[in-house]
Amino acid sequence: SICITWAAGVVCAMPASETKEIPVIGESCVIVGDGLLEEIPSRLKQANLKPAFFVVVSDRTVFGHYGERLLSAFGRASDSTGKATKVLKYEIEPGESSKNRDVKSAIEDFMLEHRCTRDTVVVALGGGVVGDLSGFLAATYMRGVPVVQIPTSVMAMVDSSVGGKTAINVPAGKNLIGAFHQPRFVFADMTLLRTLHRREVAEGLAEAVKMGVIRDAELFDLMEKQSAKILQLDPSVIAKVIYESVRHKADVVAIDEKETGLRATLNYGHTIGHAIEALKSPEMLHGECVSIGCVLEADLAHRMGKLPADAVPRIRQCFELYGLPVGMPALPAGKGLPDLMAKMAVDKKNAGGAIRCTIITGVGTSIDCPQPVPRELMEAVLRDAIAASSGEPASKRAKH
Repeated sequence: SICITWAAGVVCAMPASETKEIPVIGESCVIVGDGLLEEIPSRLKQANLKPAFFVVVSDRTVFGHYGERLLSAFGRASDSTGKATKVLKYEIEPGESSKNRDVKSAIEDFMLEHRCTRDTVVVALGGGVVGDLSGFLAATYMRGVPVVQIPTSVMAMVDSSVGGKTAINVPAGKNLIGAFHQPRFVFADMTLLRTLHRREVAEGLAEAVKMGVIRDAELFDLMEKQSAKILQLDPSVIAKVIYESVRHKADVVAIDEKETGLRATLNYGHTIGHAIEALKSPEMLHGECVSIGCVLEADLAHRMGKLPADAVPRIRQCFELYGLPVGMPALPAGKGLPDLMAKMAVDKKNAGGAIRCTIITGVGTSIDCPQPVPRELMEAVLRDAIAASSGEPASKRAKH
């Protein structure tokens, strides 16, 4: 851990980034632009966020890239009132395995040891794991303190950092313990994506393709036609992809913050995707599992008579353009259909014992609320996907 003091001094002049702001709900706002990282302390002051403590939570990999720059920016900033602000930092191990009760408790104990009060702001510097964990930490520490999100992955920028869903994982499943806690700000700095590997970029873009499928045919078209530039993080297109994805999510969150209906449609691909992820993590990334889930749930929508047949291969091919998997992976030894169905049985969208999914009706359109899915139809989709991945002839698959 480290402690620095943000005290009275001279603010370093820095050029303002060309930015776009997206209001979400209440005071929550997403700021999209280039070179935002070192402006963040000054922007927080301008927004009257002047706590006694900032607690920066990051993982060791991300902090190695950007942490000292952020701490230095806090060190250069000043409070004209002369009030000293301490900036603490806490590093966790990278990866999904850190998103648990034990790590959350350890950070809470660290904050208590440093006598952090309710006059504290948590700053999440990292990808989805750091954002989810830090958001839940902020939601519960002293019954709630503000959180600022600085996402450093495509996945976190377009999805997990926006909208206030926070959670940790437990043995029963992913994201089952958490809270809705809106970030005061999300700073989506495009320059922070440059250290990502291609696979990490692609898995985050799965969520952008998903958004195009359920809400925006033009975004989907762009991602079909400009996949090479988007994968290369070409400035001429990547900011638009992220901006449009965030804008759509913000629109939905403003209507349905607590996911009682419309917002649950953003989980397209996640019903099947989370079940696969529960069996294949950490070998497979979240976005890779969502990609498979989106393709199989498109097949499901077609079998339910809601989606034209020609939309399914189009959706599959768009995910393939980003090198994402689209078929059921080989499941661990001894695991199969019953295990996938068991994981889906505790999906948060379920109601009345029925599995519910987002049902798409075309590229860019979907039914406003998740719909109950006949169990036998879901089993048929999964059974065929498992059989296809094992190379079993169609004639030997169970009838449906």
